[in-house]
Amino acid sequence: MYPATSPIKLSRVQRNDPTLTELDLAYIGGFTPEKVGDYLINDSTDLTMFGEAIGTNTNLRRLIISTMCVAQEFADMAANNGAFFEGFKRSTSIRELCLERCDFSGGMGRDILNGFVANNSNITGIGLKECALGNGGATILLSAVTRCTNLEDIMLAGCDIDDDILVGFVQGIRGLHQLRTLDLHWNNFGRASCEALATLLQDPNGNLTWIGLEKNRTIDDNCATVLTNSLKVNCKLESLCFSFSSNNIAITDNGWDAFSQVLCNTSNVNATYLSNHTLNNLGRKVNLPVNLTSLLELNSGIDKRQVAVQKILRHHTHLDMEPFLEWDLKVLPLAVSWFDRRLFPKPRGYSQNNKSNVDAKKLSTIYQFVIALPMMFVPPPSKETNKRKIGEVS
Repeated sequence: MYPATSPIKLSRVQRNDPTLTELDLAYIGGFTPEKVGDYLINDSTDLTMFGEAIGTNTNLRRLIISTMCVAQEFADMAANNGAFFEGFKRSTSIRELCLERCDFSGGMGRDILNGFVANNSNITGIGLKECALGNGGATILLSAVTRCTNLEDIMLAGCDIDDDILVGFVQGIRGLHQLRTLDLHWNNFGRASCEALATLLQDPNGNLTWIGLEKNRTIDDNCATVLTNSLKVNCKLESLCFSFSSNNIAITDNGWDAFSQVLCNTSNVNATYLSNHTLNNLGRKVNLPVNLTSLLELNSGIDKRQVAVQKILRHHTHLDMEPFLEWDLKVLPLAVSWFDRRLFPKPRGYSQNNKSNVDAKKLSTIYQFVIALPMMFVPPPSKETNKRKIGEVS
């Protein structure tokens, strides 16, 4: 039998302890697990007590259910325990639900999705870890999450998801415009799934800010190109995280170059200005080219106009003033002032070379005006000189 932490935790749930906001419910099944939860289920009685307690609790925000070691045995026990599900369904405080090692083709996983997640406006986050989504499980999951009107975070980690599963899932969640994060690490999908994800990023009504793709070894340069193309029209995604280790990633320098191009298109000044200034994270422990790392750091700046200007100053040695010359010198003071404002405050990614770079471009701008409008810079003769010349003539 497992430790006295179980009754202590259960008592806190029953007393509606305001300091208890997260709970890990684990079933042991007679084996010693690698980890144990906060509340350990040994039999159906424990399950009933927990269900009744959580149904009246108003402080629990995050619940983790782990069917460890003997998942089917626990699923069968839960499926036959109506009191557990009735109490579970009454909960109005839980915002995040994480299920580990559950089978969604039937039994407990299916019952939780259909009975608690579907049509639950309180749920803002759902996570699945090492769960089986085959045999119709993905369809059941999709049916449930698309009916969560306030769902902001989805995690499907280590669920052996391939292109067939993910393409259909992504197509189904396109209408969830409130979705902020999508964690898909440790799966087995490739280009077809990346093309589906690209449609989410191209949706002007979408609000995704973070996508996790770590430990998907089949993501390569082709996938990188597909994703970067979608980022040309996306100004909301901040993080697109790849592998935790460069040994587990198939993207080469060609793929990283595609990211550099979308973050800073140097073909002309306007293209640089219209580049992506939002994406600032491609994952931890990923060996990136120095230039790409610098652009990501620059993109982390809050003022995106300042970010765009810094990219222009870095990558364009000559700024053509010809379109402004028709206004004579009216534009010159504004141009000089514009350059001065680029130096303060110092943006992220600022280096000591930036000041000399700005000064050089400021002088280049003044020079263009001098060459084009030389007489505008010649001082007028003084009045005394004019009088002397008149006297000499007479």
